[in-house]
Amino acid sequence: MVISAKSTFLYVSTLMFLSGCVQPAEQWHLALSHDNQGDVLEGSESRLVSAIRQGCNIKVAWGARRKADASRTIEHSARPIWISVRDGSKVEVQIGDFLINLKVLGEPTAEHPRREQFGGTDKAVKWRAALKTDGSFDAVWYYPHSGDFIKRVPQRYSMKWFTDCRIKQSKPLYPERAKEGEP
Repeated sequence: MVISAKSTFLYVSTLMFLSGCVQPAEQWHLALSHDNQGDVLEGSESRLVSAIRQGCNIKVAWGARRKADASRTIEHSARPIWISVRDGSKVEVQIGDFLINLKVLGEPTAEHPRREQFGGTDKAVKWRAALKTDGSFDAVWYYPHSGDFIKRVPQRYSMKWFTDCRIKQSKPLYPERAKEGEP
């Protein structure tokens, strides 16, 4: 079988085009892992802070095992919508609004331990949270249609913090000395 130059060109051109359409998978690297009291298990707070100062994307992950049924687990991972570094080492993030709808999640609604806190099974509830490298996780639940507050749920979790870039040492984003007129 003889392949013409035109066919070869068309084949190679198509492969080059298609390879350009495929995006490489994101590479996430662990910057910090800590227990629910904020004690470092792996990585360091300074690595996480350096990644933030470099403008890297951040993800935070945590999970839980249900107390009433240890076979039931859940794991979360979220990209923050807001990031703060306090005193050069403590990171605090806010994650956006997430819908909690027990029917959509496929939970057996009659057995869900928070069913009544969610206002029954017919109402959708949203939550948002602030997570910190000291292990604290402060969630707020509210009704999306009215914005009415339902409940604040402070908790503590072991967390893992990831970044999408190789971390280098970086300088603080604030000036060495406050200028006149700055707080």
